[in-house]
Amino acid sequence: MKTFTFLLLILFLNTGYAQSEKITIKTDHLEEANYLKMDDFYLTHYLYIDLFLRENLFPAATPEEVSSILTALKTYVSIDNNLDIEIEKPGENNYLIRFAILKKEDGTELLVAFTNWTARDKKFEKEIKISNDSYTRWYFLNGDKMTYRKDMSSENDYLSMNKSDLANAFLFDELADNDSEVRSSIEEYLKQDGLSVADQIMANLILLKYQIFQKEDLDTQIEYLENLFEKNKSNSNLRGLQAAFTATKFQIKLGK
Repeated sequence: MKTFTFLLLILFLNTGYAQSEKITIKTDHLEEANYLKMDDFYLTHYLYIDLFLRENLFPAATPEEVSSILTALKTYVSIDNNLDIEIEKPGENNYLIRFAILKKEDGTELLVAFTNWTARDKKFEKEIKISNDSYTRWYFLNGDKMTYRKDMSSENDYLSMNKSDLANAFLFDELADNDSEVRSSIEEYLKQDGLSVADQIMANLILLKYQIFQKEDLDTQIEYLENLFEKNKSNSNLRGLQAAFTATKFQIKLGK
């Protein structure tokens, strides 16, 4: 395993990123594979939420730190080449992530992130141990789409969903053909009477995600959501949605 801080630093400076002193990126091969072809929207959405926010793994990560990891991931990970990430965690074992591409016998390809975090003991082990207790995330790769296993169309009953949930399912499933129905589903949902503030915010967050995916101008939608939260700031039931909005704005920074 080779640590190539200098070469990666050149790469990140050329692409507008800089490697953090807290993060070490390692690989066995320096050749750029450019293997991962999925849209950056899915990469920034899933991996930021799953590998930094969930389980409180590294919530203090800056956009530059997350971007450096995602850039290395897209550049160097292939079926033949893994990528190891080590993130300094003062006072405890460092946070370790190993990215790998696995190809099943039926041709299905998966991006897998193995970590040294144990869900049972809620701690970082000294090394990555692949077991039922280790925190692992895996995603199906299908052209421009990257889909978490629970977001696959086979896991959803689309006929039973309201239009807001349906739009969310369309956006994150593995089927490209239904992406064009996301906006119309949200618009139809928002025309209903009797929606709660939480319902309105949730639908508009999905619309914002879709606009990120479509690479549209986001300023109007962000301002609209900020005003909704401000008008309802005394509502404690919106804290979870506020956190989701904050995470989405972080995702937008990653895409710049």
